Amino acid sequence: MLNLLAFWLGGMAAGIGAALAVLLFLRHFTTSVIRAVVSATSSPITAYLQVSIGVLAVSFATLLLARRWARQRLLMPVSGGGSPTLQLEPDTPRTSRRLSIRGRLEVGSCWMAFVAGVALATPPVEYMAAILAILASEPAAPAQFGAALMFTVVAFTVVEIPLITYLAAPAQTLAVVQGVNDWIGQRRQAIPGLVAAVSGVLLVATGMGRV
Repeated sequence: MLNLLAFWLGGMAAGIGAALAVLLFLRHFTTSVIRAVVSATSSPITAYLQVSIGVLAVSFATLLLARRWARQRLLMPVSGGGSPTLQLEPDTPRTSRRLSIRGRLEVGSCWMAFVAGVALATPPVEYMAAILAILASEPAAPAQFGAALMFTVVAFTVVEIPLITYLAAPAQTLAVVQGVNDWIGQRRQAIPGLVAAVSGVLLVATGMGRV
């Protein structure tokens, strides 16, 4: 829960800092950049680009899932009489280094969680659209900053819910969070492939709808 709180603080710090920078110092620059991006995304070429990226994402997801399936096949017990054996990857320096990095990440630290929150502060596309709407509104800078702050708070609802419920029911909240963590841990290798597949299908569907 401390790591989750540190993650939330990092995300709020990044969101608030970005809002202050945009609303106080980079207002005109940000407006021109966002309008250029919106104009570029409305071009017909963008639809074909979305389809191409979507096809690449689906292909990449297929490769990831196929490799995971093949690895699971290698880890299955070998049939044929004797005791089952597992065919594992050799412990090379590369895999040892990867496991070491993963181990440090799983041990976790508040500073690492805070940095992750800063890096994953808000959804970039949605945040850009929200900032554009806020800049186009009539209220003064304090009201616009309040709107940006509210957007950042809403964007972190998935983090704030367990933090709030932990205050009322710590044992139940920890049980749910641990269950979600275990579920993700058992599917750690499949999740990137599934995310890439879903993203690719959505890109292809969106692009085809605009062609």
